[in-house]
Amino acid sequence: MSGFSTMNTAISGLLASQRALDVVGQNVVNANTPGYSRQSVRVSSVGAAPSSTLHSGNAQAVVGGVQIDTVERIRDTFLENTRVAAGASLEAVKAQTSALKGAEQLLSEPGDGGLQSVMDDFFNAWHDLAQKPTDEGAGAVVIQRAKTVVSQMAFVSNGIEERWETSLSELQSTVSELNQAASDLAKVNQRIRESHVVGRPVNELLDQRDTLVRKLGELAGGKPSVQSEDGMVSVNVNGLALVSGVRAEQFTLTGGTTLAQATTNPPTVTFGSAQVSVASGKAAGLLAALRTDLPEVSRQLDGVAVALRDVVNMVHATGSTTSAVPGGLFFDGTGASNLTVVPAVTGQLAVAQTAGAIDGNNALAIADLAIDANAEAILGPGSTGPSGLWRNLAANVGTQVQGLERGLEVQETVLSTADVAVESDAGVNLDEEMSSLLLFQRSYQASARVISTVDSVLETLINLGR
Repeated sequence: MSGFSTMNTAISGLLASQRALDVVGQNVVNANTPGYSRQSVRVSSVGAAPSSTLHSGNAQAVVGGVQIDTVERIRDTFLENTRVAAGASLEAVKAQTSALKGAEQLLSEPGDGGLQSVMDDFFNAWHDLAQKPTDEGAGAVVIQRAKTVVSQMAFVSNGIEERWETSLSELQSTVSELNQAASDLAKVNQRIRESHVVGRPVNELLDQRDTLVRKLGELAGGKPSVQSEDGMVSVNVNGLALVSGVRAEQFTLTGGTTLAQATTNPPTVTFGSAQVSVASGKAAGLLAALRTDLPEVSRQLDGVAVALRDVVNMVHATGSTTSAVPGGLFFDGTGASNLTVVPAVTGQLAVAQTAGAIDGNNALAIADLAIDANAEAILGPGSTGPSGLWRNLAANVGTQVQGLERGLEVQETVLSTADVAVESDAGVNLDEEMSSLLLFQRSYQASARVISTVDSVLETLINLGR
């Protein structure tokens, strides 16, 4: 080996060490950058090339030094896909839990502010009136308590509708974010492909790509498929392509825009005329709340209102006022949002069971409707009274929220485990980077020492020849 070839070998080591130090520095400064993947220099020895000696012409191997093959991005595809799926599942449960928990808070059960307590006060007021059927004060309390029941039902009904509208607005924003992220991913794919063609580094672009894929997963459960030959990624939502290479599709939100339309024309994510079956991600959770959960709560609440209206009206209509006027409607309306109290003054309350009698027997019969068995006997076989329906509603919502919260805890654990796995694989460990920094620093110094030594040897030879 000639001195000059040794010099070239040392220079290659110097350059490789310098590039490795650059990569270590890149890792260190991006240790806390979200979505950054650790990078590592891959090197290999330069293959020996045949050469001839000056005097004999015999072939012998000439050591060529070291070369940088690539700067590798450390990211396991399987672990990353697992993280995408975990994030999608968590966002679905989180969105659904948030919507339904808002409805549960409106019910205020158990507690003094719930409808059960208000209905109990209403029936108790009838009981007090039965003891003093001619007392205008007691009658006024009945009317006021009835108005409180109506007001409470309207408050819960309007609150559920507002929660539905808020969820719809969130879904509209989610679809817009989804379309924007899909468009951004298609552009990143384009840049990755162009970089591959001209040989530019793409590691940072791949980090951007994976960040967008995670977002698409969290928004609508998008599943990635990497094209290994050029690094571009395609994403589908339940089999329907959202991003295919450099092309991004646009989803739209169709369907009803009010809670009343939710059962007949529910909100739907579509692509053209095709319905997109969103199975996970934030959009899936919001769709579940909009299409099923909140409409069901509203339907059951209307059932409570109708049962209360019917059972009270049936008993009230069989009685008579203190002026011997037959009792008419006490409640009017078709549901919780528009239930009203018909009697405006005490004299319109049918407190007696017999016309012309001054007793509170009919008022007592209405008071006894607080007992489920009495209400069910009036409504007919297989029916449930308003108090029973309300308890069922509160219990169903509470049970569903508890189930969702347990599912949320599980999904948070799954996501945390996936994050730890990805971080262990692709995250920057500063202790390891410091060790690498020291290693490449020593390698750089050693290569520099070889160059210095060869330079000294060559200088000595040149001086001997003078």
